[in-house]
Amino acid sequence: MEKSKKKLLEADEVMYTYKELLFDIQESSSRGDEARDEDKAKRERQSKLIVAQMLIDMANMYNDSAHRDDDKLRNAIDVKVSNDVLLAGYVFYVSQNPQFDYTWNNLRKRESKYKEFLFEGIRFLNNMLVDINLFAGIARGERRDLHMEINGLFDVTTIAESPYVRCNVLWDNFHRLAAVKKEYDFMVKCKDSILVIGKRKERKDTEQLLDVALRMLENKERIKK
Repeated sequence: MEKSKKKLLEADEVMYTYKELLFDIQESSSRGDEARDEDKAKRERQSKLIVAQMLIDMANMYNDSAHRDDDKLRNAIDVKVSNDVLLAGYVFYVSQNPQFDYTWNNLRKRESKYKEFLFEGIRFLNNMLVDINLFAGIARGERRDLHMEINGLFDVTTIAESPYVRCNVLWDNFHRLAAVKKEYDFMVKCKDSILVIGKRKERKDTEQLLDVALRMLENKERIKK
């Protein structure tokens, strides 16, 4: 128990940043998908990658103490979207296509939902980054085959060298990014064996779940000896 707690406390020393996250997502997008039409899969992954990069850039921009308050973050997003002239121009251009029945007003009305999508996506990524750093803290120096799955969207695996984790995107579930919330599913596995499943609302939930996973893993190793 003390050993597990010590490892969790060390997690804050590990710095897995948005730079590493973006690099991992780019690497993940470059890998082939043999189960589907290759050209179509590549096109889809490229569009998804652009969305992921946009959200990561914004999450990085607003990942500071000034925007930890939900109202302040929403206000910042409102200002940014409302003053985005390229976005306004694109909405108008798309609305003039007869296929969309000239629905400019309808598209403009959805602006508030788009802002909420950005708000939830940014908050989700900021929380996820905290979780990844906590996970990296317990994985440091360990060559265990550990996985942490976040909301069915990201599979974080342990690696031997710094930053001790790698993040893979589960591209078939990418649509879930449009519906992420502050609370999300959280799972830790060792190889194919599930150690713990739970809900993540706050940082303390992640700490508790990781502590349970570590104790289960240590008990299994003790039994093997």
